Amino acid sequence: MKKFIITLLSLLFFCVPAMAEYKPIPENLSKQYKTEMEQIIDEKYPIVIKKIDNEVKDAKRIRDKILEIGFNIEDYITLSLIPETCIPSSDLDLYGKMLKVTKEKYLNETYTPIGTDSVNPIDDILSPYFIDNKVNRSKLTKILLYENKQIKVVEEYIKQVEKLRPTSNQNIY
Repeated sequence: MKKFIITLLSLLFFCVPAMAEYKPIPENLSKQYKTEMEQIIDEKYPIVIKKIDNEVKDAKRIRDKILEIGFNIEDYITLSLIPETCIPSSDLDLYGKMLKVTKEKYLNETYTPIGTDSVNPIDDILSPYFIDNKVNRSKLTKILLYENKQIKVVEEYIKQVEKLRPTSNQNIY
């Protein structure tokens, strides 16, 4: 048991810092970084909000179709995926652009987009850079709040549709 704990601690000590090493933006580029990040946020903010609104419109259209025609498993699955994947991924282009600029332009590293289990890349990856360089994150917070609000709207649509869902002994196709 003692050996296991020592091995685990040494793995954490040597591996985790290598994977999540924070390299600060050079001091002479801090102001430029702040300005560029805020410009990206300002540019992408309305696009992200529009994407979220479009996902909610799609959800409403699917809900209305199900209420009019009747329950259909394919439509129900599509509707269920909107709050789980579509709305939360509306801001991926924004985060991708900010990560790319941060890595390539300010840290002189090659940016390779990789999958992440991160629910919020801003907190996990970009936050230390934004804090150190005093980047205004108010619009990013607004995006997250708006996403959560719209997810609740779509979840209500799903609840309305679930009332029409057949019982297990009925055909759902």
